Amino acid sequence: MNFFAITLLMISIANIPTCFCEDDKQYTNCNDNAFDCGNNVTNLKYPFWGGNRAQYCRVSADPNTELTCEENVPKITINNVKYRIFEWENTKQKFTVARDDYWSGICAVSVSDSHTNSTFDNTQFQRYGDVSSKITLLYNCDTNLPSMFYSATCGNTKVVYTFVDPGSVLLSCTPTVIVEIPIMETQAARIATPTLNDINQALQDGFELKWTGNYGECQRCVDSGGVCGNDEKSGFKCFCKDGHYTTTCDSQNFPSSSMYIISLSHTPIYVSFYNYCKL
Repeated sequence: MNFFAITLLMISIANIPTCFCEDDKQYTNCNDNAFDCGNNVTNLKYPFWGGNRAQYCRVSADPNTELTCEENVPKITINNVKYRIFEWENTKQKFTVARDDYWSGICAVSVSDSHTNSTFDNTQFQRYGDVSSKITLLYNCDTNLPSMFYSATCGNTKVVYTFVDPGSVLLSCTPTVIVEIPIMETQAARIATPTLNDINQALQDGFELKWTGNYGECQRCVDSGGVCGNDEKSGFKCFCKDGHYTTTCDSQNFPSSSMYIISLSHTPIYVSFYNYCKL
């Protein structure tokens, strides 16, 4: 009788699904699917999503972290302004960007286009190094320009550009549109009397942004063998091979398990199968 019971037990165990060692789907997706675009920007992961990276792979509930790849150019939209990404430095969580609409120069943008200032209020992206250098463009205002204000003609549109805060001087005209665009501090320092080419080059060189979120939280997850993401409800999650946890893959007390009931001779036997696949 005991031999018969043991035989039944072995047959039952052999027919239990063998899915225990499959890695968690969210872990696999966020770990394997990095964002790559072009030759210069590759392997972007947390806090970003986009392309083949799902939304749960990003930092929780931040609409400014979606990446797109357009003609092999990686781009990100922050506060409704699209930027080209030149490089991403993971150790410092900073990258270099340039406004996409002004990439071809200030004369490439029509005054009838929708203009938006490059502001980063209420986002986790901020100017790197807390620098304030910027170019200010004033459309249809070129009458009696004060010192440090320069004029360019773009078709039928007059564009004034300056490094000076327009609010600090008294203008004799009222611009129809004012656009402020950050630039590198080194670019602003080296230009004494800026030409239109100087301005266009400064806009192409872009400026640096830093992601100011809690990357230390993510790093602890990565160090424990997990990948970072979120569940869109409670916030940050550490996706591990055997499931997701609130902090790290080592934060759980016991590995996940599945309980099966096997009946032998009318007596139920409870068998627990623990998921040790991550070890």
